[in-house]
Amino acid sequence: MENSAFHSQQKWNIGFIVFLTLLLTLLSQISIHLTVILALGIGLGFVLQKSRFCLVSAFRDPILIGMTQLTQAFILLLGISILGFALVSWGASQSNIPLRLNVFPLGVHTVVGGILFGIGMVLAGGCTSGLLMRVGEGFAMQWVGFFGLLIGAVIGQRSQVTWRNAFGESPGIFLPDILGWAPTLILEILVLAALWRLAKWWQKKQLGE
Repeated sequence: MENSAFHSQQKWNIGFIVFLTLLLTLLSQISIHLTVILALGIGLGFVLQKSRFCLVSAFRDPILIGMTQLTQAFILLLGISILGFALVSWGASQSNIPLRLNVFPLGVHTVVGGILFGIGMVLAGGCTSGLLMRVGEGFAMQWVGFFGLLIGAVIGQRSQVTWRNAFGESPGIFLPDILGWAPTLILEILVLAALWRLAKWWQKKQLGE
């Protein structure tokens, strides 16, 4: 029975791969740009599904079960993103390419929004990437959370000016403008390294490794 189910799953996998290959080939005849976007989306979805990466788990697991693997993965993701962002920004400045950076100010609305989003993630059982991953896996209940995410995003976007006017906001702070790129990178990497060590220590303490 198990071998039959395994071979049946293999056939579905092969069929799906053939379908995606044909779809990408057909789409490439229409737009290379859309083909690349779809291929990247498929690749990211595959990685998310296999790694089970989710921000909820990254922040929840250390508290509930003492596991910090996803927390460390999130810290690593931040480190790679910081280095990549700095590289792109430096390359743009060296090539005299105009680069517009959206540095948004911090305010009470940011804190309230973060708390509401955090509560929503816990109740829905996943963050945005986690919901999308589970919707793709066929979990019907995750559609409820997904539609709630869409509604909340629209309401938040439509009401952000009201929030800012009601609570005020602090000026946007861009550390490279204050410290310079090199000191900022060093500071951020040191902070992430410290958080990485803290996460490993926490798991060792909780699980007795």
